[in-house]
Formats: sequence, structure tokens, C-alpha cells
Amino acid sequence: MAKPRQDRRSLVLLLVVVLGLLLLINVTSGERKQLTPVEDALLALFAPVQSAFSSAGQSLQDLYDAAVSFHELKAENERLQEEIDFLRAQLVHFHEMQKQNHRYRSLLGFAESSGYELLAAEVISRDPSQWFGTLTINRGYLDGVQREMAVITDRGLVGMVSTVSPNSSQIILITDPRLSVSARVQRTRDPGIVGTVESNAGDPSMLIMTNMPPETSIQPGDMIVTSGMGGIFPPGLYIGMVKERPEERSGLVLSVPVEPGVNFNRLEEIFIVLGPAGGEPGPGEAEPGSEAVEP
Repeated sequence: MAKPRQDRRSLVLLLVVVLGLLLLINVTSGERKQLTPVEDALLALFAPVQSAFSSAGQSLQDLYDAAVSFHELKAENERLQEEIDFLRAQLVHFHEMQKQNHRYRSLLGFAESSGYELLAAEVISRDPSQWFGTLTINRGYLDGVQREMAVITDRGLVGMVSTVSPNSSQIILITDPRLSVSARVQRTRDPGIVGTVESNAGDPSMLIMTNMPPETSIQPGDMIVTSGMGGIFPPGLYIGMVKERPEERSGLVLSVPVEPGVNFNRLEEIFIVLGPAGGEPGPGEAEPGSEAVEP
């Protein structure tokens, strides 16, 4: 075991001596114009070793620079990703505000041309067990809301105010089985042909118009509007459109499916009909009729 240690020590000593000589040559060569033959031989002999050390040092420097660059790029990437996420959120917000602004413009135009005094309200909750039955708005009797006031949008009839609290109210929708609406076909406007629009048990998102005489002139595409009878819903409010005509007429009455104009899945803003514009009594308000709400 002693000989290998001695060999290693000799090798280390030799390297130290050589490096010392190289250093000495480097220091003293600047003062002379020419090296001695021994110095030339030593430089030639150990030039590869010096080159190897230099190359290894450069590789280590390159590795260090690459590591620093990687961390800098990673930090820059994280910063840019945060900016992208922020801008994406801003873009979503911008599109949402753009859509909301479009809705508000449409609703404002409708409110100004409706002929009614309208109170705007926002839907704040829905009864998940009665998705097509009831919803709650952010207006109450402190805002002038009363029970049995009609509720509409620019797309048509929504329903009726059923309960009122100081700052909120519950709306029963026309798709609720408890509510029926007196209606007529807008195309014919025959005052003697009045039916009842109510919920469709086969499809909660649809309505059905019933109790019409079999000879009623009605066809797909006809628009159904409120008749004004019953004193709750003003006349002429759009309810929906006839989707199909029964192939056969049987019995004493006619029933047809009606697609509501309002998309009840996407209700966000509504209007409460406070009364006719100018405060004059609305037509049909005192007439008896078929509109009904079951307790």
C-alpha cells in the first residue's frame, strides 16, 4: 500500500513542479525575446495539458452561463404567462361587458317604445327544483312592485309577480303549471276567438294553447299575444309562436303547441309592468277573463 501512495505523491509533486516551471516561464518570458531550448521543450510537452485545462474551464463557464440563462428564461416565461392570464381574463370581461351593453341597449330601446311604464330588475336566483317555474328578482315593494304585476322582456311575456318583499320579489313564469294566460292569435285578432296558454306537461320548456273552437284559423308561424282579459296581463304582449298544426280536429276545443318567445334558461334582466305610460288605465284591465293562478 505504501508504493501506490508514494507514486501518487511523486506524480503530484511532478505536476506541481511542472506548473511552477510553466508559471515561471510565463512570468520571465515577457522580459526576454527568446526562450531557452529547455523552456521550449517544456512548453511543447505540456501545451496539451494546458489546452485541456483551458477547455475544461471554458466548458464549466458555458455550463454556468446556461444554468443562469435557464433560470432567467423560466422566470421570464412565468411572468409572461401571468400577463397572458391577466389579459385573457380582461378579454373575457370585455366581451361580457360588450354583451351586457348590447342587452342594455336593446332593453332600453324596448322600454322607450313599449307604451308602458316599466321597472327594470335583475334575476338574482332561481328555484332549482322548479327551473321553469319561479325566479327571484332584486326589486320589491319599496320600488313600487305589487303582486300580480306582469313581467316581460323585449322577447315577450315572462310571467307574473307572485310574492313581494321590501327589496325582492318572486316571479311565477308562464311555464309554471299554476299559471294560465288568456290569449289570441295576432294574425286574425278575432275577439271571439280566445284561448288559454298554459304549461306543456310533455315539454316544460314549451307552452300549449287550449280551449279554442275547432274552427279557429290558426297555422304554424302564427304569433300568440295576450288578450287583455282578466285584468293581469295587458293586451298585445307577445307570448310565443305556433310550432305546428294538429292534423285532426276532434272534440269541442282545439289545442296547439306554442314556443315561448322568452328563453327562460338565459333570463338575466326583466321588466315589471307598473302600468301604461302616462298613468292612464290600460285597456282590458277591468274585464273579467280566464287568467288564473292556482294557490
